[in-house]
Amino acid sequence: MNVRFDPELPGTRALIAGAARSGLAAARLLRRAGLAPTVCDSRRAAEAPEAARALADHGIETAWGSDGPELLEGHDFVVWSPGIAIAHPLARAARLAGVPVLSELEVAWRASRAPFVCITGTNGKSTTTDLAGALLRAGGRVAEVCGNIGRPACDVAPDLPANGVAVAEVSSFQLETVDRLKPRVAALLNLTPDHLDRHGDFGTYAALKRRLFLRQDADDVAVWNADDAEVMRRRIPEGIPTAPRALEFSVEGPVPRGAWIEDSAVMIGEPARRQRLLNAAELRLRGRHNLANVTAALCCAQPFDVPLAALAQALRAYPGLEHRLESAGVVEGVEFVNDSKATNTGSLAVALESFEDRVVLIAGGRGKGQDFRPLADLVRHKTACAILIGEDAARIAEAWNDTRTITVPALETAVDAAFLQATLPGPGVPRSHTVLFSPGCASFDMFRDFEDRGRRFKAEVERLARAGVIS
Repeated sequence: MNVRFDPELPGTRALIAGAARSGLAAARLLRRAGLAPTVCDSRRAAEAPEAARALADHGIETAWGSDGPELLEGHDFVVWSPGIAIAHPLARAARLAGVPVLSELEVAWRASRAPFVCITGTNGKSTTTDLAGALLRAGGRVAEVCGNIGRPACDVAPDLPANGVAVAEVSSFQLETVDRLKPRVAALLNLTPDHLDRHGDFGTYAALKRRLFLRQDADDVAVWNADDAEVMRRRIPEGIPTAPRALEFSVEGPVPRGAWIEDSAVMIGEPARRQRLLNAAELRLRGRHNLANVTAALCCAQPFDVPLAALAQALRAYPGLEHRLESAGVVEGVEFVNDSKATNTGSLAVALESFEDRVVLIAGGRGKGQDFRPLADLVRHKTACAILIGEDAARIAEAWNDTRTITVPALETAVDAAFLQATLPGPGVPRSHTVLFSPGCASFDMFRDFEDRGRRFKAEVERLARAGVIS
């Protein structure tokens, strides 16, 4: 299929910063469109052999071991990879020179005939995005999940039919470099401090999330979390001529229009014309936060007229995602739960609140500048013990000084220690039937990414199960 950009790209000579997943996808798309992009990366080719081979196979020009401002010469615009901080000298030089800097997400949107559903927020993005895709497919749509989850948007969007849907998980990093992005549906799930090591302060972080909605108009839909005061305070003002149609979601009760939980049932529509889909107990997802994800996903699917019976059937069948409160197995009556996707304190909090009884918690990693002290009371009440790993383990232990904590050097020893604490807790401490791996931190101090971290955790649980007991 031929690729057509609408709006057009700001030129034909693109410099792509970063040869990771997003950069490679953008390079493939631009090459397919008949352009001749250049991909630069601070690494040497030998340090990224798979990327180097892929770019060579597509005949794409590269500048390995180089990412300086001098590369701007001869290029009309820059495609920016979200993993590279926007404060990088190349991005700063481009903006000073008036050279547009676009995200890979925006390039994909410009190449798509299909509408975009874009989902952002601090927590719950992946589950909501994946579930929204499942709901749309249940209604007969060709729906592809992309962005921060699944395939890069540039690999997905150009091949979707006009009546298909691209459902994209969108991060604050991607929103730093959007320019003309106009989603058919945009959702803001929640707002709590995150990525402050990159964005500096909560106000900046929240303003980036809001950028997702700024080009929407009356033909579009904005989805808001009615239970989140920060979301409702920072939403686009209602009543202006180009305001998008608003849908809201809530686990507290009815909303003016959207989806909500009422009397333990999942509801959709508006209070004057309400439809009951199913009992919340019929869902396979665990935890109150997942009720918010369900109602948010329903709002994202609502503009596409999916039949109610299809929505209910898809909700009953949906199993959840890997690394999101995923059961990793049971060893001698102790269930191990993999929540490696919890990369911030907000995600850790909702994970802890998903369990009625106390858990043995494994947490830690690279803290991203977060303050762990506000979690201290919750951790004290919800955990029998916290096993801490990673770069910020000592800082977390200090923040949770009213909780029994044990710091260990590796994930293997953390799993062993957690099992011992669950089965042999000591005098006056009740046995715990759950070990929760919910790091509340980034993974990059010890692992390739949160998926690698979660799979390593599951492998350690398998090792433990094979051993039967720890000698």
